[in-house]
Amino acid sequence: MPIYLDNSATTRSCDAAIAAMEQSMREDYFNPSALYGPALKTEKMMRACREEILKAVRAPAGSTVVFTSGGTEADNLAILGRTIKAHGAGRILYSAGEHPAVKEACLATGLKAVEMPYDKNGVVDVAALPELLTPDTVLICCMQVNNETGAVQPLKEISDLRKKMAPAAHFHVDGVQGFLRLPFDMAGIGADTYALSGHKIHAPKGIGALVMGPNVSLSPRQIGGGQENALRSGTENTPGIAGLLAAIRHYPEENHMRETKLLLWQKIREAVPGAVVNGPSPDSAAAAPHILNVSLPPVRSETMLHALEGEGIYIGMGSACSSRKQKVSPVLKAMHTPQKQAESALRFSLCPDNTPEEMEQTAQAIARQYTILSKFQRR
Repeated sequence: MPIYLDNSATTRSCDAAIAAMEQSMREDYFNPSALYGPALKTEKMMRACREEILKAVRAPAGSTVVFTSGGTEADNLAILGRTIKAHGAGRILYSAGEHPAVKEACLATGLKAVEMPYDKNGVVDVAALPELLTPDTVLICCMQVNNETGAVQPLKEISDLRKKMAPAAHFHVDGVQGFLRLPFDMAGIGADTYALSGHKIHAPKGIGALVMGPNVSLSPRQIGGGQENALRSGTENTPGIAGLLAAIRHYPEENHMRETKLLLWQKIREAVPGAVVNGPSPDSAAAAPHILNVSLPPVRSETMLHALEGEGIYIGMGSACSSRKQKVSPVLKAMHTPQKQAESALRFSLCPDNTPEEMEQTAQAIARQYTILSKFQRR
């Protein structure tokens, strides 16, 4: 059986989500905007999904949920739907390791976009923020969990500084890598919007959502029939929403991902004593329970990835590579990770279904391949 450890890229849809989607397509296929009974049942399912999302993120009273095609669209709506009203005035802050869905959207606004620096562990350097937060800041964007290193970001500290120094700024959180895997208190943190994606939590691809706090006003990025409170026109993806609802309800609140991840790190260290973690210490509160980024110098990322693929183990890379030029991940670059270390970075990302036995087998495969590959170094 293959061992899949690239769950931050995507997850297998869970059985409950697949069953819910099949029922939606075979039986509950009605347009939720129609007025007859079966359509109202579909609309009721959508309402139940919104309620589950609001409960999961502890959204403040009066919050709403807009269904989107995924995390990218949710981030774009939060950023571009907000800044379109700024008319070229003001500035935006975004963290150094943001996903392109956030970073590129910030750069596309036409406003002055300023990067919030990372420390060596890939966590926003809160001490640097007083110089960056100005009264004309209209938007602050920070992810809940970094998708490459698993670093949990200091959202409460950022929000508290925002309240003191730029109280008019909208605070957007990309929760794609954090939703359900870590607790989130939208009301307590003071976030205005929160983006999530279904296919990271065993729902299908093509469904996501943006949670909007009370009094948040956005301009639509998609115009048409006025669905989703006129913020996201187009007939809703009801099979996807049904799958998302099932995935949320069946996601295990109690799981052993952190323990499983720590076992993997222990076994990797035993197999390769020179292994280095990129990001916070795996057992710290600043590290997400499901992501482990490790460098195994001098073996390059892509080389080890394909070697493990040959053993039926699928992982991700912590650095972006191309066939013509080796490029260091912008996240690792922002952390000032040494070049050789960054070039050998690998990302192991778990789900609740991964087992200790899989971690043992993965570490054994790494040991075998490292023994062979470390003898060959590119000059």
